[in-house]
Amino acid sequence: MLERIREGSQGVVAKGILFLVIITFALSGISSYINSQADLTVAEVNGVEIGESELEQAFQNERSRMQAQFGDMIDQLMSDESYVANMRAGILERLVVEEIQKQQAKDMGVRVGDEQIKDAIRKMPEFQEAGRFNNDIYIARLRQAGYTPAQFRDYLRQQMARTQFSGAIFGSEFVLPSEKTAFGRLNGQTRSFQLAKVDAKALQAEITPEQSDLDNYYQLNQSRYQTQEKVAVEYIVIDSNEMQSQVEVSDEEVTQYYEENKASYTVTEKRRISHILVEEGEGAETKIAEVAAKLEAGESFESLAKTYSDDTFSGENGGDLEYFDVGIFGDDFDAAVLSLSTVGQVTEAIETESGTHFIKLTEFEPAVVSALDEVKEEISATLREDKVRELYIDAQTQVTQISYELSDSLVEVAKEVSLTMQTAPLSTRGQFTGDLAQPAVLNQLFDADFIEQGFNSDLIELSGDKSIVVRVSEHEPARQQSLDEVKTFVEAAVKQEKAAELAQTRAQEALEKLKSGSDFATVTSELGLTSEAHSQIGRTDSSIERNVRNGVFTMPKPVDGKSEFDVIAAANGDSYIVALNAVQVEEVENDAESNQLAAILSRIATKALVDASKSNASVTF
Repeated sequence: MLERIREGSQGVVAKGILFLVIITFALSGISSYINSQADLTVAEVNGVEIGESELEQAFQNERSRMQAQFGDMIDQLMSDESYVANMRAGILERLVVEEIQKQQAKDMGVRVGDEQIKDAIRKMPEFQEAGRFNNDIYIARLRQAGYTPAQFRDYLRQQMARTQFSGAIFGSEFVLPSEKTAFGRLNGQTRSFQLAKVDAKALQAEITPEQSDLDNYYQLNQSRYQTQEKVAVEYIVIDSNEMQSQVEVSDEEVTQYYEENKASYTVTEKRRISHILVEEGEGAETKIAEVAAKLEAGESFESLAKTYSDDTFSGENGGDLEYFDVGIFGDDFDAAVLSLSTVGQVTEAIETESGTHFIKLTEFEPAVVSALDEVKEEISATLREDKVRELYIDAQTQVTQISYELSDSLVEVAKEVSLTMQTAPLSTRGQFTGDLAQPAVLNQLFDADFIEQGFNSDLIELSGDKSIVVRVSEHEPARQQSLDEVKTFVEAAVKQEKAAELAQTRAQEALEKLKSGSDFATVTSELGLTSEAHSQIGRTDSSIERNVRNGVFTMPKPVDGKSEFDVIAAANGDSYIVALNAVQVEEVENDAESNQLAAILSRIATKALVDASKSNASVTF
């Protein structure tokens, strides 16, 4: 097929048309390139824009974190459009706060130096192998996350400055002795009470929503029933790891590589030398003769170096120049050193541009060549890696060329290059997983121009050994769902809401009877409820529903042995009738309590600063 395309493109008419097409693409391509660089603004903080790409990057980072924490459960969460929408809204709010803190840190002169950045990067476990920083892993991970090294350093600098600023605020609180005592009494307090639950779910059977109820709820909550944009995808992944099985390395290739690169498997010889330097000048010849005569007489080279050498720095150490490297003192000096083969051997006087030298060999380690058997596996792995890399680059080249020539389908591309074309059904941004969830891929898939054109993408690098070409095969724009489409969900929500209201009403009726002097057991029994007694429950006791437990601890203390009554709504819509019978106070004062109070005060102070900063900042969405 490709051959026919090439043959057909050789005619004069075809070439003329091709020239016009190239000119058109050149002119329109520049415009589309410039336009595609524009990043939609999702928020603006004091004139600083937060782009859609930054929000998407933060969303994918949070999604990856949740994937690592919750595993496959995250896929179920991401299939819930309202959950994803709320999650994105929360992340955008966090980005706004972070931008405000960055600006405050900058205004207050908080700075992070280059060495701090480098040190932080080296210590990140994500970039380490066997406990040590690995630059290849660093580059690959950044590329996978859609960062260049410069972008990541800038991002890290801003985050570290913001963290230092927040840490300074957080660590500025302190605890007074009276506060510590009061907090200990409150924190150690326990309460004894009785509960009777009015089950909202059980009351749903009594509720039949009117059409007007459904209409009103739908109108007030339309944003919950908006679909997210979806795309279906065709894609080809080029993965060098999957090419390993296509490569074989013969013994002959290993031997040839070894012979051609033997220097790489040779530990070069090491020579440690000392010298006595006599520089040119008056009396130099006499000095040289004296040194030569005394060396001939067997006097210590080290002692003579201390006495006669004009290189006073090495002379103090007996003339020691440590390990020899060629090129420092010139060719004549190098040749003299290389002529020495026995430790203790001393050259005759050697003239160089820097003066006359007497050189002694003090240590000698001959060159060692690793045997082929010792490095065979290493060479085989290198050759295999090189061959795989060639295959990978060749596959990239072919896919790039053919997907451009056959731009409106990946089916033929996959056949031509013997790779598998994969597909993904209509999905929202948050529903894609694996390679398709990479920020660079998602940005391409949901680019309006790319979707409209329907062409194959350029090659997208996912990492150093994996790349991908994608095409949108089907597109479903975001839209408002009609009431008929979501009637089941709306009806369920209305029932739940009205059941919660009914539960609250019945609990309040019971509360009025209790306040009028009726007995708790009698009132709850009349409602067909079962009461539960709880003794000495603490503020953090997880056996009690959180809203109920917190509500119990806001009730006033019973006076003169008389119980206090209240109604508390649980998070799921149930209502609890509560009789608070007793409050027990335990004196608790220790360092842990003090630290806990300091942390609480710090969080309050930090939140107050954030709230004040947000109210004073110019924030638009």
